[in-house]
Amino acid sequence: MAHKTLSGLAAAALTLAAVGAVGFTAGRAAAEQAVVVASTAPGYAQGQLVPDGAAVTVPDGANAMFLFANGRMLRIKGPFDGSLDRMPDASGWGGVGSLVGGERFFQTDLGAARAVGTPLQKGEEQVFTLDPGRAGIQCVKSGGTVLLRQPADPALIPATLREENRGATATLRWDKGATVPWPRELPMTDGTAVSVAGPDGRVRHSVTLRVVNAEGQGAELAVRLAGAGCAAQAAALLDPVRDSVAPLNLYLATDRGLYPTYRSGETVTLVLQTNRDAHLYCYLRNTRGQLTPIYPPGPSASSLVEGHRTLTLAGDRMPVPLRAAERSGSLSADQEVRCFAAGRDLGADLPGRQDAFRPLSDEAAARLERTLASLKQTELVMAQVILRVE
Repeated sequence: MAHKTLSGLAAAALTLAAVGAVGFTAGRAAAEQAVVVASTAPGYAQGQLVPDGAAVTVPDGANAMFLFANGRMLRIKGPFDGSLDRMPDASGWGGVGSLVGGERFFQTDLGAARAVGTPLQKGEEQVFTLDPGRAGIQCVKSGGTVLLRQPADPALIPATLREENRGATATLRWDKGATVPWPRELPMTDGTAVSVAGPDGRVRHSVTLRVVNAEGQGAELAVRLAGAGCAAQAAALLDPVRDSVAPLNLYLATDRGLYPTYRSGETVTLVLQTNRDAHLYCYLRNTRGQLTPIYPPGPSASSLVEGHRTLTLAGDRMPVPLRAAERSGSLSADQEVRCFAAGRDLGADLPGRQDAFRPLSDEAAARLERTLASLKQTELVMAQVILRVE
């Protein structure tokens, strides 16, 4: 798989230069829990906890970055299959790195924790502002003031919270601002579960509180949040770190791996994942060398994909099946799929956006290449896979 990054790499390099240097260490990683900072490896999402000794699988062509509570950062480029506390010697493959701030890292937990402390602190206040519009587990700081933000869904304004154990209720109105304090009528203890209803009285979902200790360095807090089940809050805390050290990236393979072989007419399933929200565009080069837009699957279909969520094509987002080409005499039936992920919507700039599944003319294909080459100020990454036919 080939990758192409433009301004994203430059931006990441400038950020790293501003906050410090990158040091590399050999040897085994400390045996402790870690949290995912960024990943294009299917099955790994930002904010996800990786327990001690858990097996980690990063396929060929994918990469993942993990943060330990002491601030150690591990960057893994696939293929890799093993636990993080049994890493091979980094000198042979460049898989272990630590971000440091103002000094080089010499395997000291204190230096490593300071490395990510500043970017993590940027999002801490927002991380602990609860969203009653989101179901599931949400974490609060022990001993801290708990604020609830106004839900994005207008059907939850005002919102009525009901403590599910004792039945105490409180109504939140947000008349004087975008946040309100946690109501005194409701308990705020670890494990408290509250249902959330709109003004019509219909319960929409339930929220469970987990109380976490917010003391210590930011890396410790990220791991605690992940361990408590608050992956979304851990991810929000990690956003500044990801943005500093992990430019936009894209994984593209098939259900048969990165180097697949098919028989003529067999169904092909593409597997993709980005390490942040991005706009995705895919093209199929057929046996005649023509480029055909296959994603988005139509002019009204959105190109936006969610970061850290595995996308399979064909599927709900692309209902038209993709099949391996039929052989014609002695000519090769090999095809190529090329996908681009961009930091902004390129729909108005790319030829063929209105005619998905129709080959581009030679002029349109040339214009596509010129357009992509001209995007100097756009974060852009490309990946490709060859579909070989027996």
